[in-house]
Amino acid sequence: MKTLAKPAERERALAALELRKTGLTYAEIGRRLGYADDSGARHAVTKLLDRREAEAVAELRQVEGDRLDALQAAHWSAAVSGDTEATKVVLRVIDARCRLYGLNSPVAVAVSTGPGTAAEVIAEAQARLLRVIDAEQVTR
Repeated sequence: MKTLAKPAERERALAALELRKTGLTYAEIGRRLGYADDSGARHAVTKLLDRREAEAVAELRQVEGDRLDALQAAHWSAAVSGDTEATKVVLRVIDARCRLYGLNSPVAVAVSTGPGTAAEVIAEAQARLLRVIDAEQVTR
């Protein structure tokens, strides 16, 4: 389970980020803010940036999702009533939503090499061909 940062730790991480933006090294930031070494300052800044980036992406995804919902709602009635142009718009909105939320990602497929599979059939055919070739070479 993750532990939440204490307010003082978050403030120190924010201060570390601000100092890093000014161009200070992590070693200098660590000394100024009382981190044990530069890795503590680096970790604080990286963790804060990762969290901010994830929050920004999630927020932007939500805004774009809301826009797509509004577009689809505006064209839905016409699309289901047979308006082909509105149908095209709705389908493009659905496609955009699938891309936005990663719904078009490849699906993992399990491939079996058990009895009766294509690999086994091919291996048996290869073995038969090799026996035929060997038999022809013996008779020559």
